[in-house]
Amino acid sequence: MSLRIFLLGKRKFSTFPSKIMRPNKNQDYDACIVALNKLQTNAQYIKAKTVTNNHNGDQLTQVKKYLARAGLSLENLDDLSVIHVAGTKGKGTTCAFSERILREHGYKTGFFSSPHLIEVRERIRINGKPISKPDFVKSFWRIYNALDHKKNDEHDMPLFFRFLTIMAFSVFLESKVDVAIIEVGIGGEYDCTNVLRKVPVVGITSLGIDHVSLLGSTIESIAWNKAGIMKENCRAFTVPQCGTAMAVLQERSIEKKCQLEIVDNLQFKFPPNKSSHPPHILNLNASLAVALCNAWLSQSNSPYHNPKYSHCFTGNNNNLGSVMSKEITEKALFSTTWPGRFHVKHDRNISFYLDGAHTLESITICSNWFKDITKSSKKKKALMFNVTGDRCAENLLKQLQTCHFDAVLFVSNSATRCRPDNSNHASSDELLEKCHQHKKLWLKLEEENLRTNQICKAFLTVDEALDFLINQDQFDLLITGSIHLVGSVLSLIDPNLND
Repeated sequence: MSLRIFLLGKRKFSTFPSKIMRPNKNQDYDACIVALNKLQTNAQYIKAKTVTNNHNGDQLTQVKKYLARAGLSLENLDDLSVIHVAGTKGKGTTCAFSERILREHGYKTGFFSSPHLIEVRERIRINGKPISKPDFVKSFWRIYNALDHKKNDEHDMPLFFRFLTIMAFSVFLESKVDVAIIEVGIGGEYDCTNVLRKVPVVGITSLGIDHVSLLGSTIESIAWNKAGIMKENCRAFTVPQCGTAMAVLQERSIEKKCQLEIVDNLQFKFPPNKSSHPPHILNLNASLAVALCNAWLSQSNSPYHNPKYSHCFTGNNNNLGSVMSKEITEKALFSTTWPGRFHVKHDRNISFYLDGAHTLESITICSNWFKDITKSSKKKKALMFNVTGDRCAENLLKQLQTCHFDAVLFVSNSATRCRPDNSNHASSDELLEKCHQHKKLWLKLEEENLRTNQICKAFLTVDEALDFLINQDQFDLLITGSIHLVGSVLSLIDPNLND
């Protein structure tokens, strides 16, 4: 069966959206994405590896310059009430929980996250929903044209992520959100979101080794960078960390003159079998989100203690905090969705298990989760994998070997040969060559373990890989190594995800 008529349930989708899934009304949005993709991406920035800590400070100077050109000042940003979240693992989920909790309590929320799964507009949300295509187009061209008009040379434009950060700030200010939940892009100290000067509440999720070319190769240097989002007199929260990382976080909190609190007693526990997520990870992120929201609502002299929301506050000293409704908070946590992380979607032939794990720690959790959740399944096991940046593929693949796959597919992050929201600046030859390199590495590892009976293939695009797999057998398919890969798969199997 061709993938171009691949049925998921009763819904048929096309894997070539350039003509079928792009009606005329979306062409303005597509033009935005084309212009955005011409800006240098974070992937190119990391690949260059030319930035040292001495130069990193210049990044925030650049952001301030572009903010001013876009008509925004630091004083404007001071008007945003922000919850700022950094970390290696779980920061997106923690932000999603926080956004939903505060929205359910009656506040208008803004949420800036990265990366996107299917469409760039997912990164900027108002009240939990990605901004509409017309609103994205309006905001994009207003900012892009202002920056383009004032540039000194053809290269004098912000990077892809910097541009979207500026755009998010503009959207949140224009929308007059009560609270903006801001997820750090990379690191913290020098991340462009850290141009914010007044942040009442910050959170730092679980730390691990990632982005070593920018953040350093030790947990201490990574902790130092993540703690850079702490601000004087803010309330900072983190979850239990290894001793060396925690020591750095505590030292930096003293340096930054702020209060650091450790969420070591779970403030919320999901009932068993309530979610496909590993329960300890889910409970940890939910508990951190509860602490962040409670701190935001508890701010001294807070303008948000508004009588119109008085029905939301219990005043009881329960395990969810003294100013949050237990019932509303539980409803928010149970109803939060954050796709692409421990995400399960079943089809008649393939059960998809999607997780954007890309560090050794997260891949270990992911592989254990996959083995546990499929242990009673009679289907064969398959892996779809890619990894980007400076991450060590060998270490990740060694851990994934413990799943004993029957088929392994190495695929670039391209869903099809034409999808503008997830375009890649590398050539098709370069992308495919990297997939073949991963394949050679896997075969070498499997040879060492005397396992040579697998299907092992390299593909340029996800649709080609799925087209191959569905004609082989029934599979439990784990997709991991890159959140961009997960997004490309979801664009094919659940294209209406943002509706």
